[in-house]
Amino acid sequence: MTDIVFPNSTSPGARQGEGSGRLVNCYAEPLESGARATFARRRAPGLTRLVTTAFAGCRGFHFYNGDLYVAQANRLLRINQSGSAYTVTNLGALAGTGRVTFARNNKAPVADIVCVTENGAFIVNRTTAPTSFTDPDLPQPVTVTFLDGYFVFAIRDGRFFTSGINDTTINALDFGKAESHSGGLLNAVAFGEQLMLMGPSSIEFWQNAGNATGTPFSRASVQSRGLASTFAIAGTEYGFSSLIFIGDDNSVYRLDGGYTPIKISNRDLERLIAAVADKTLLDVTVSVTEGHAWATVTGPHFSWTYELATGFWHERASYLDDHWRGVCSIQAFGGWVIGDRKTGDIWMLDANAMTEGANALVMQVISLPALGFPNRVAISRADFDFIVGQGLVTGLDPIEVDPVCLISWSDDGGATFGTPLKRNLGRLANYRTRITINRAGMAGPYGRVWKIEVADPVYVSVLAGAMDGALKSK
Repeated sequence: MTDIVFPNSTSPGARQGEGSGRLVNCYAEPLESGARATFARRRAPGLTRLVTTAFAGCRGFHFYNGDLYVAQANRLLRINQSGSAYTVTNLGALAGTGRVTFARNNKAPVADIVCVTENGAFIVNRTTAPTSFTDPDLPQPVTVTFLDGYFVFAIRDGRFFTSGINDTTINALDFGKAESHSGGLLNAVAFGEQLMLMGPSSIEFWQNAGNATGTPFSRASVQSRGLASTFAIAGTEYGFSSLIFIGDDNSVYRLDGGYTPIKISNRDLERLIAAVADKTLLDVTVSVTEGHAWATVTGPHFSWTYELATGFWHERASYLDDHWRGVCSIQAFGGWVIGDRKTGDIWMLDANAMTEGANALVMQVISLPALGFPNRVAISRADFDFIVGQGLVTGLDPIEVDPVCLISWSDDGGATFGTPLKRNLGRLANYRTRITINRAGMAGPYGRVWKIEVADPVYVSVLAGAMDGALKSK
């Protein structure tokens, strides 16, 4: 029999027929030596609803001392946990609709929290609406971060201002400027011991030099690699180890330390990014579940997720959409909290959730083409190796009790697929379930591509496949 090869990383190709398999809402995890397959393709983590708010569209998070602050639509909310219950407090107006940044200092006994929006800087209060940052020495900032006791405000013209130590006061002379390249600043982030000043064509790395006057930071290194847009970056969140950003060359980069980012994207993803004319529509969201560190790059019509440990990519798409609903993230309440692009829902990323709230999380595995070019292949039988018998004793019948998969195939390189065939995945403990298709027709000269889809909300693992075929003359 001929192996049906499933991908470990998604690669759809520039056109149908060029790709080498796809993974949608599922990822490849290496199995230990001795397992019956090298990799398992499992469903991506789902979303469990934390709370539903009356305001649609997440703009940013900050978590401090048990309080989760959420910039949601034009409001600032506070979420608190009591046992398994969560309460939402509407603190008041936070003008604007765009993404925001938060930062917090080490002031005792209560730290200062600052938020920067497209309308200016604000002081966050626990029980009342945020108040405008009225210091006249601070120009309109684009972002705020915190490092070594200082708030650092990035200014679009290339300057950055630093606050007093663990204070919100600004001295008009306490600023520096990114001057290695033209273009000004899009963002400033603290990463490790470095202050990274990121513009459209460069990244400047600054370190705390303890300067007696002006900014305490001095430039240490420069990279001629720019940032695609202000929020095309993530990874500074507590609990995440690497910086992931979209560069000015439409590539995705990873920085674990030092000064040199490493390109991690493939050509397929880079083409998708290049096709986005307005780069402000790009963003990156990071998270961690069960030891898997994820970074999701999203544009208007795609979401691709990178796993740091393996270097593999998979695609994410929420139900009846072409990209993921998740946006913004933070480690809070024992997990990773995710915002929603369109609704008032706040989510917890959950490796054991097989849905996104009430919506199906449809996983799709598309094989590499099995070729006999230029000959055709008569396929008498195809077998698929799943982890079976994972139905639930009690649950929604039949989708949780007697789950199924849909299998279809393409003989034109994946451009079109035929009517899918339904196959049972097995009720609970029915471990002898076989997933087989007989008399699967004649594959064309461009090979047979198989597609597996599972919408039923049970554990799914696709291991391997094989087909029995005979070459026919072309």
